[in-house]
Amino acid sequence: MWEYTTVTFNSLFDTVKSLKKKSDAVLERYGKDGWELVNFQCAGGLGSMMIFVFKREKK
Repeated sequence: MWEYTTVTFNSLFDTVKSLKKKSDAVLERYGKDGWELVNFQCAGGLGSMMIFVFKREKK
C-alpha cells in the first residue's frame, strides 16, 4: 500500500537560480523522509505554481 503527498509553492517571481534552490530543498527534504517523486508539474499562468507529488510505502 502507498501513501501520497503533494507539495505546492508559488514560483511566479522566481529566477531560474531561486527556483532550482526551492525545488532542490523540497526534493532533499522529502527524499530524506523516504518519499519518492512520482510527478512534477509547472501550472498556472506563466508557470506560477510548482506541484510535486510524492509517494512512499505506507507504514
